[in-house]
Amino acid sequence: MKKQLLFIVMFLMNVNILAGCSGKDNQSDGVLNKESLIIGLAAPLSGDSAEYGDAFKKGAELAIKLANDAGGIDGKKIDLVVEDDKGDPKEAVNIANKLASDKSILAVIGHFNSSATLAAAPIYNKNKIVEISPSSSSPNVTDAGDYTFRVITTDAFQGEYVAKWTKEEKFKNVAIIYEQTDFGLGLSTVFKKSAKENGLIVVANESYVAGQTKDFSSILTKVKEAKPDVIFVGGLYNEGALIAKQSKQFGLNVQIMGVDSFYSDALIKMGGEAVEGVMAPGFFNLNSDNEKTIQFVNAYKEAYNENPGTYAAYTFDATSIVLEAIKKNGAEREKIKEFIATLKGYQGATGIHDFDENGDVLKEPEKLIVKDGKFQLYK
Repeated sequence: MKKQLLFIVMFLMNVNILAGCSGKDNQSDGVLNKESLIIGLAAPLSGDSAEYGDAFKKGAELAIKLANDAGGIDGKKIDLVVEDDKGDPKEAVNIANKLASDKSILAVIGHFNSSATLAAAPIYNKNKIVEISPSSSSPNVTDAGDYTFRVITTDAFQGEYVAKWTKEEKFKNVAIIYEQTDFGLGLSTVFKKSAKENGLIVVANESYVAGQTKDFSSILTKVKEAKPDVIFVGGLYNEGALIAKQSKQFGLNVQIMGVDSFYSDALIKMGGEAVEGVMAPGFFNLNSDNEKTIQFVNAYKEAYNENPGTYAAYTFDATSIVLEAIKKNGAEREKIKEFIATLKGYQGATGIHDFDENGDVLKEPEKLIVKDGKFQLYK
């Protein structure tokens, strides 16, 4: 009996020793791994939006690589935990629960689409962990909670901006083609309202299923019959390229304007000559003379042997801001939130970042046009 009791005591002592060697403790300050600092990434790595998720992953990994190459933060390495939300709001909830409940994770970069961000936001806010989206632009994200931030401007801003630009170009009759998501609907709603305020006439307002609609013939038939001067596309570059190509096939030779989600080499590769002259505002420009942008572009090319797109740039900035918060204010969830909430004048690859009281970023875009097979400043 004594031998059995001694065995049990020795076993429990060994368990405690092993637990102590695991680098974990029971503190709830958001830092459980004593050897590294951990950030989460939630992105659509599979499904219809997988290519955007890949851009997210590359942008975040590059920001962390550069920080680790420079010695980390306070001598600690930064690690990235990557989760696939499939671009699905339901899966985003599962991922948010997983990331938020892991106290070693200090902040989360994500999600991609506004629907996923909005679905996950209550969980992040309840667990007091920052969720900073590189791409969710729905106006509804503004009210998602104190721990929800984004480095992209709202659809409200971009819709109004493009509507005013459309007026400046002397266009009158506008057709809207938008994707059936919170993102697309937000752009359509805001652009339509701003168009009226700027004396424009919306002659058509048609929607499509993002990632699924490949044939736009029925939509373009209606648009052609409406005789617009310009088409405003509230969607991503994949559909933008298809709409441009099929418009030309329909003999619908009118100006196409989009938002910053058009900015990608993929738009030009997919659309070819059909996207020549396409106009869109952009917060990221490969040819910018901004030192931070130049550094990012060079590092990205060296790491991946390709040009970065706008979502890689946004994610790079979102991750860099979280790293800056940890460096300047401490490796705790609450301190990260406090830092970002008052951040002003942060220069990133996509411009200067000022955050308002709702976690929305404030910054000005450049006017871009596809000319000679590449994005250039519009003059």
